[in-house]
Amino acid sequence: MKKITSLSLGISFIIMAYTGVMLFLCPHGKVAYWSDWHMLGLSKTQYGEIHTTSMLLVLVFGILHIYYNWKPIVSYMKDSSKKLSWTRKEFLIALGLNLFFVVGTLTYMQPLKGFLDFNENIKEYWADKHGEPPFGHAEESKLVKLCKKMKIDIEVAKDILKQNNIKFDENESLKTIAKRNNTSPDAIYKLIKK
Repeated sequence: MKKITSLSLGISFIIMAYTGVMLFLCPHGKVAYWSDWHMLGLSKTQYGEIHTTSMLLVLVFGILHIYYNWKPIVSYMKDSSKKLSWTRKEFLIALGLNLFFVVGTLTYMQPLKGFLDFNENIKEYWADKHGEPPFGHAEESKLVKLCKKMKIDIEVAKDILKQNNIKFDENESLKTIAKRNNTSPDAIYKLIKK
């Protein structure tokens, strides 16, 4: 079981690291859903779901790993007289490093602020490249309601979609229409916005 624990923890760590990097690189949700963003075959939602479920494995196997390695972990915290010490240099460095990342993130301390700013710049890049929806969750709006809200004549919009061979029902969401036609909600909107 020790081998399974170590291997599972290592594999789930790699999966979480990979999905974490992809979530770092992906656009904000509103842009991702509006543009039907995918990277390496997966959407933002799929990366988020894999990241979340992999966290369960990391948690379970992390606890088992601590259980199986309890004696060595405790020995790392013992001083020369074999007494448990919370002032061991190695423990204080590990604690300080983790506290720096938590407190530094919450207080926007450099260099963590620079890292978070870099992440925001990546997300802004996607927004500039794909554009943002006209309002929150516009992709979920039914075509007829979207047209009404955006002051687009529904009959003109339907004619444009028909001319472009887009299969639709006016009571379907832009997301559904886009999916059926292998495009993005943004592309459908751009067609009817003209």
